[in-house]
Amino acid sequence: MNKSYLLGVYKKEGPLFIKGKGSFLWDEEGNKYLDLFPGWGVSILGHTHSRIVKVISEQAKKLIHLPNNLKHRYQELLAGELVKRSYKAKVFFANSGTEAVETAIKFSRLYGKGERFEIITMKNSFHGRTFASLSATGQKKYKAPFRPLLPKFREAKFNDFESLKKNFNKKTVGVIIELIQGEGGINVAESDYIKDLYNFCKENDLLLIIDEIQTGLGRTGKWFCYQRYGIKPDIILLSKGLGAGFPISAVLIREDIAGIMKPGLHASTFGGNPLATRIALEVLKVIEEEKILLNVKKMSEYLFGRLFGFKEKFKAIKKIEGMGLMVGVKLKKESYPFFLSALRKRLIINATHKNVLRIMPALNVKKEEIDLGLKILEEVFKELC
Repeated sequence: MNKSYLLGVYKKEGPLFIKGKGSFLWDEEGNKYLDLFPGWGVSILGHTHSRIVKVISEQAKKLIHLPNNLKHRYQELLAGELVKRSYKAKVFFANSGTEAVETAIKFSRLYGKGERFEIITMKNSFHGRTFASLSATGQKKYKAPFRPLLPKFREAKFNDFESLKKNFNKKTVGVIIELIQGEGGINVAESDYIKDLYNFCKENDLLLIIDEIQTGLGRTGKWFCYQRYGIKPDIILLSKGLGAGFPISAVLIREDIAGIMKPGLHASTFGGNPLATRIALEVLKVIEEEKILLNVKKMSEYLFGRLFGFKEKFKAIKKIEGMGLMVGVKLKKESYPFFLSALRKRLIINATHKNVLRIMPALNVKKEEIDLGLKILEEVFKELC
């Protein structure tokens, strides 16, 4: 393919891929690649999981789309299953993570009643590329070309409670935070910091919005990452893994405050359609029935243990950070050449934040697949270090 008709917003690398199964992809020439970053954290059950493929086929033959002024069974069923795994909430469905963030921001404006409208966000955060979610993102490289952005977002330092308090004022309505910053380079929130933040939000009637778009649905070994911190947020944002490759997002809003969002104040044309919600229901069933959370815990311990061994061996590694199967290998040099070398050796990982290699395998990844990936990664380090 010489000429592309696509808008040039993506830097594409590698061959032309034509199929995938589990943790592997194949290109048009039949070469097999190990994918330890499937779908940018989306394909949490690997590529073309048999049960997901079956449900897509079955539902597509019955009913794909229905407008939201009409009823189908799967919206309510999925909402109920999400609530059962979290807390008493009302649920809104959309199609992507950035739409979930936009919903939370709109809700915060209602909650503030026109008197409070500022939101505290974190430096190095990433919340999406639409206008409000981009305004909430704490990285200049994404924001600078689009200024002036939506005002009333104040950036605090991540894991710095004093910085958070300095950004608080009488117009503050909420705080939005990733418990593990993904695009920001795999930075994990400290337990004491989150407890202080949680109590501060309660004391000052601030909405605590937890962006679980990357961390939710088992990525950290719990259904939701917030459950590792002993807190209960006011709003949870989900997407990526919820459809295991199919577009869907969800916003969970604490039941006792959700009533301020009245009919007509928000909507999503495709959100919560029969196909997407039935797929997501099956994803939850697979996670439970195939004991995916247990696999995450086991494979996480193994992967981190092996990577700590890498750190002792290769001086180019500065730090290993993460939780569950969300792993960052922080380097003392640029990470992109490591990504390219791995791709040439038929291993797919991710390079982010200039010096971080990100590994986020499917949650059902096998030990032998991790071993293969680390064997290739070791070859990459030997080549470049």
